Amino acid sequence: MVVSHERSGTHFLMNSIAGAYGYPPGQFLDFDQTALNINYFHPSAVAEVLKRASARPTPTVIKSHHAVEFFDGILDEVLAHMPLFYIHRDPVDVMISYWRVVGSWPWHEGPRRMSALEFAAAEPEGMMMRYQQTQARNLLHRWARHVDGWTSAAEGRPRLTVVRYDALKSRYEQTVAAFGDTLGGRSGPLVPPNRNTNVIAGPKSDRLPPPDRDALRALALAEVGDTMRRLGYA
Repeated sequence: MVVSHERSGTHFLMNSIAGAYGYPPGQFLDFDQTALNINYFHPSAVAEVLKRASARPTPTVIKSHHAVEFFDGILDEVLAHMPLFYIHRDPVDVMISYWRVVGSWPWHEGPRRMSALEFAAAEPEGMMMRYQQTQARNLLHRWARHVDGWTSAAEGRPRLTVVRYDALKSRYEQTVAAFGDTLGGRSGPLVPPNRNTNVIAGPKSDRLPPPDRDALRALALAEVGDTMRRLGYA
């Protein structure tokens, strides 16, 4: 199972695991209310669906963006059936990518704002709310709550592996080879996947105003600086 905050390299990690460890490329179970009709707010229902998914004869990568609260009381049970990988990314890059893609979708996924800075400072709303249990002050706090929750849950749980997006990107072979401790022997080469395969692409950036990265980083440090420093993003 691969879990992340949206726009954190989810499909990059999924494709990497598929290519190196024998999972069908491009085939995954999207653990999302838009794909599965289950009660995500009932932990035993969540555990049962994941238990049944783990018993499939064909190895399957499961994708989720849910906060760790959805796994309260069942996380160890889930981990007994499948290893879990959590990937996180610099919040500045997350906000810029998320702003672009939310603004490009024709439905109400989240707040539509003219700039990435305004987007990061906005309250969560729309369909993105399905991945959280309580409201957050703004999207930066939503990111921090998600990352803090999952990285804290990983402590003392060797079957829950935390992956940095920048490590996967810059130290690909070393990072993916280390997954063998959890997934077993590799069945494929350590070759980065095609960036355009099995991804949710955002709109072309030349159609949008360039983001003010310096202002966005200053806002992020002011809002969620403790989390950024703990994870090495500041």
